[in-house]
Amino acid sequence: MTAPLLRKVRRRLLPLVIASYVICYIDRTNIGMAQLRMGEEIGLDPAGFGLAAGAFFVGYALCEIPSNLVLHRVGARRWIARIMVTWGLLSGATALVSTPEQLYVVRFLLGMAEAGFFPGVILYFSYWFPQRERARLIAMLMAGIPVSFLVANPVSGWLVEQVSWQAMFVVEALPAVVLGVAVWFVLPDRPAQARWLTEAERAELLADLARETPPERPARAGLLNRRVLAIAFVSSGSVFGAYLLSLFLPQMVEQLWPHAGETGIGLICAIPYGFAVLAMLAWGAHSDRTGDRAGHLLAACLLSAAGFALAGLASAPLLVLAGLVLAAMGKFAAVPITYSLPTEFLSGRAAAAGIALVNSLAHLAAIAGPPVIGWLRQSTGAFSAPLLLAGGYVLLTTVVVAGLGATRPDTVRQITPDVRNSGR
Repeated sequence: MTAPLLRKVRRRLLPLVIASYVICYIDRTNIGMAQLRMGEEIGLDPAGFGLAAGAFFVGYALCEIPSNLVLHRVGARRWIARIMVTWGLLSGATALVSTPEQLYVVRFLLGMAEAGFFPGVILYFSYWFPQRERARLIAMLMAGIPVSFLVANPVSGWLVEQVSWQAMFVVEALPAVVLGVAVWFVLPDRPAQARWLTEAERAELLADLARETPPERPARAGLLNRRVLAIAFVSSGSVFGAYLLSLFLPQMVEQLWPHAGETGIGLICAIPYGFAVLAMLAWGAHSDRTGDRAGHLLAACLLSAAGFALAGLASAPLLVLAGLVLAAMGKFAAVPITYSLPTEFLSGRAAAAGIALVNSLAHLAAIAGPPVIGWLRQSTGAFSAPLLLAGGYVLLTTVVVAGLGATRPDTVRQITPDVRNSGR
């Protein structure tokens, strides 16, 4: 695929997809900022907050695989639009809860509604972009996560402080519904439906993809693949660390700077994510350029583990913040590389099932993680234990990365084809 054609496809698809993912993550995690006021009003203690956060991922994990298989069958445009409108309505409905039990139910339903969005987008990229571009593209997509915190944390903090936590949920849910409608009318399912491609461009794109697409296999080939299970375990470490940061960071910052106020807390929370954007984009681009997936994944996991350890052991607020910056950089740098792996050896229904299985199994850590983190925080009165637990978990997954041969180039090529020698 020529560079001008690749730029054209990126320009047409990525802005809407990335904007949708930014809103997705805001609506998934803004409960963390709301808890600064909501907890006292509805009687939600730290352990209960952990249960509410984990309830989302129960519904999410249950529906990931069937949702992605439906997307592959009916098309990305219809299914992603359905996902977005449904999660927007449910996220806005969080403003109506008045008891912890109601919050648990809404969060569970929100997880069901959103299931399939992220793995669906990863699968969608495989319909449009060659393998040599996917880690960079996934990094660009997932840069939406730290960007969502850069934008939303200060805005959410201001809304909670100046208006109410209920207003925050309603205001931040509206873009999901609007963008969901836009997806229905704008997003083409496959190159064959893209009216903005010429016949020559369409033929070039499809020929390039056909040369490298693995043979079509049934869904069970993705569900029973040992490499998929290893990738899911590695990803679970990133997920555990991610939701320690995204859901509990406002409370950590409040402990470190108790007089900052909600707006100030939101601004401080944005700092780790600014560095994470840079790390994610640089790591993904360098991984694509060198063809080395496992080595980059190993380095990112080690950086994340070291950051969590520093944050857990330090007592000075600025050192804790420095540790959180390193943890965020490593965590976010690892994810696009992790999710670029399944489509290098799976396609079609097998890829749909495999990607969804990775995301579903990885988010088991998000089901168990927030309740454990909430309980540890309530029991100890601090976040040192959860931070050290996150560092240890990420370090354990790093052992799996090393076992895949991250330091041996010949083995790396067995795990993921080296694009430099692939003839593409």
